Amino acid sequence: MIGLTLVGCALGATVFYLVLVLRPPAAPPLVMLARFDEARNRSTVIRESSTRPGGVQGRLGELVARELTRRGFRYTSLRQDLALTGQTFEAAMGRKVVAAVAGLLIGLAVCVGMSMAGLGLPAGVPAVIALLVAGGFFFIPDYDARSAAQARRREFRRALGAYLDWVSLQMSGRAAAEQALPDAAKIGAGWPLALIRHTVTNATRSGQDVWTAFTDLGERIGVPQLRELGTLVQLVAHDGAQVRDTLAARAASLRAEELAEAQGSAGKRDQSMLLAQVLLVMGFGVFLAYPAIVNFTRL
Repeated sequence: MIGLTLVGCALGATVFYLVLVLRPPAAPPLVMLARFDEARNRSTVIRESSTRPGGVQGRLGELVARELTRRGFRYTSLRQDLALTGQTFEAAMGRKVVAAVAGLLIGLAVCVGMSMAGLGLPAGVPAVIALLVAGGFFFIPDYDARSAAQARRREFRRALGAYLDWVSLQMSGRAAAEQALPDAAKIGAGWPLALIRHTVTNATRSGQDVWTAFTDLGERIGVPQLRELGTLVQLVAHDGAQVRDTLAARAASLRAEELAEAQGSAGKRDQSMLLAQVLLVMGFGVFLAYPAIVNFTRL
C-alpha cells in the first residue's frame, strides 16, 4: 500500500512538472514582437555564442535543434507555429525532450503500480508501454503549438481583411500605396495590427519593398493569404488602380473565407449538441428500463 502511494505521489509530481514545462506563461504582445525580430535577425554565430539558452532543458533543446538542422530536418510547419506564438525552436525542442522523458517515467511508474497491484505483465511489455507513452508525450508540444497558432492565424486573417479594406479606401481617396500602407496600420489595436505595423515600419526604414516584407512575413508565420498577396501585388505594383482592386478583392476573399469557417464551426457545434442530446436520451432510456430488466431477469 505504501509503495502504491509513493508511486502515485511520484506520478502526480511528474505530471505537475510536465504541465509547467509544456504550458509556459504567455508573453505580452510587445515581448513576442521582440522575440520575433530577434529570431529573424540573429545569425548562427550569435546564436551559438551570446544567446545560448541556460539550464539543462535549454541545452538539450539547442543540441537537438542543431542536430536536426544538420541532418536536414527543417520542421517548417512547427517553426511557423512557434514564430507565430513567440517561441523559439530550441525551447520547443527542449520541451519535447523533457516531455518524452516524463512520459517514459510515467509509463514505467504505471507498470510498476500495476505489478504492485498484482497485475503481472509479460517480460518486455513495460518497456514497450513506456516507449509508447514517451513517444506520445514527445508530440504534445507540437499539438499545443499548432492549436495556439491556428487560433492566432484566424485572428490575424480577420485583422488582415480589415487592414486591406482600410488601405483600399485610402487609396481610393488618391493616396499612394507608400502612404496608405503605414497610415492604415495605425488604425486599430491588437497584436495582428501591431505586427503588420511593425513589418511596414521596418521595411520602410530599411528600404525594403513592403510587399516583399509581407511575402516574407506570410511565409514565416504560415499565412498563405498574406504570402500570395505580397507576390500578387508585386506584379501590378506599377498601377495604383490595379493594386487597389487587388487589395479590395483579397479583403472580400478573406471575409468569405471567415464566413465559411464560421458556418463550418457552427455546423460542428450543432452536430456536437445533437450527439449530446442523443446520448442523454439513451442514458435516460437505460435509467428507465433498468428496473424492468432486473425484475424480468429475476422471474
